[in-house]
Amino acid sequence: MATNINVELFKRYAPKKKLEIIEKLNPNELMNVTTATITRIVKEAGKSMYKSRNKRLYISRDRQRGNSWNSTIEAVELIRGKLYLDVYLQYENTDCNTSELVRDFIRGGDFTGSVVRGDRYGNDRHYYFTYSEGSKQRVIRSILEEYVYTKYANKLKESA
Repeated sequence: MATNINVELFKRYAPKKKLEIIEKLNPNELMNVTTATITRIVKEAGKSMYKSRNKRLYISRDRQRGNSWNSTIEAVELIRGKLYLDVYLQYENTDCNTSELVRDFIRGGDFTGSVVRGDRYGNDRHYYFTYSEGSKQRVIRSILEEYVYTKYANKLKESA
């Protein structure tokens, strides 16, 4: 029977049970996560950004996932009602952060994002990062795990 993570994640289960459910999700179930679910995750477990109603759920270093090539997802941000992924990108001899809309990211198929930066001569250069279905599934799983570890930190410490 297929697990609807959009419902199961918010039921009254023990935190360890929620982590077990997340670990057992197959790729199709992971890709069925909706933007409404991720918005609720950020609202419940995210920290307020400085003097605003915007929220940010930072993904800890040991749970950060990326495309195994040139980028990782560092956080999920809810800014003025829109949901963004904070992407850390490495290219040539430098690096940067950029934001991508979550609804574009979780859509079916591969996701390709780009950053336009000037080179040392002032010419604009495009730098690309691509996420396959497998990479996107790892990122979504890390967001779900970070929600449980952040929201239920005290209960997980007590049971350990």
